[in-house]
Amino acid sequence: MSRKSKTCFNKLNGRPLSEYYSKTEALESASYIKKKFRQNLVPYKCSKCGFWHLSPKNRQTPSTTCKYCTDRNGNYKELYQSKSDAEKRAKILARENHVRLNVYKCPYSDGWHLTKK
Repeated sequence: MSRKSKTCFNKLNGRPLSEYYSKTEALESASYIKKKFRQNLVPYKCSKCGFWHLSPKNRQTPSTTCKYCTDRNGNYKELYQSKSDAEKRAKILARENHVRLNVYKCPYSDGWHLTKK
């Protein structure tokens, strides 16, 4: 059973995201939505709230948190598995947040980061 988040919101329309307690629960909901509405959604674990949310499959850019690199505020950067995943995320952020980001190879691990520089 999902509930509406108090901390996480859809970036396009500002509505609260649905929260799921487990990946299994999120997968079941994604399957239902695919059958009923023909939308292809995939679950992801939110680093902000710790719950599971659903996202359109074409917006998925798998990442982990880099253990070495930080942003200007001291927060650890996201580490994308491939250059194409990082480029895809940069395009999404450019479209949604109107910010231009560049992609660069992480100097410490096997992955890619985004930067405003």
